Amino acid sequence: MHKLIMMFAGLLGSVGVYADSSFSLLLSGASIHSGCQQGKGEKAKSCEFNNNNPGLGLEWAFAGNEDNGRWFTRAATYRDSFEQQAWYVSVGYRKEWQIIGPVYLGAGVQAGYLDGSGIKGVAALPMISVGSKDVALEIGYAPKTNTVGQHKRVNVTTFSLRWSF
Repeated sequence: MHKLIMMFAGLLGSVGVYADSSFSLLLSGASIHSGCQQGKGEKAKSCEFNNNNPGLGLEWAFAGNEDNGRWFTRAATYRDSFEQQAWYVSVGYRKEWQIIGPVYLGAGVQAGYLDGSGIKGVAALPMISVGSKDVALEIGYAPKTNTVGQHKRVNVTTFSLRWSF
């Protein structure tokens, strides 16, 4: 947790350097787990996951623009699928298109360090977003993987809100 506080402080301390940058509050909310294969035996993998994943984070969009897309960095913490506190720091890119009136559709990807959700290392998450310039629903998707030395994972679809200020 101490590392997460230091990362937030570093992000906030950079405000004066980039006056035209933007910040967003990230509200983690829920996830859907799919493709789980229940194991057999006493120590077998369970398919019971926590789908309620409240959390809080901060995004700093530090480069780019509406026409070419935005580069961002994030730091956040949330309650993971195993009901443990997780945290991550990431960098990413997002492009949004105005589809009708104030409604935007976006696509992006973020990658960074994740400590939680059964991972302690580098992770990436592609995502789509729908909303306005100020508030957007972000939907991320992490397909199941079979990483050497780890148990086979499940597909995870994540849902969160991004509020820009």
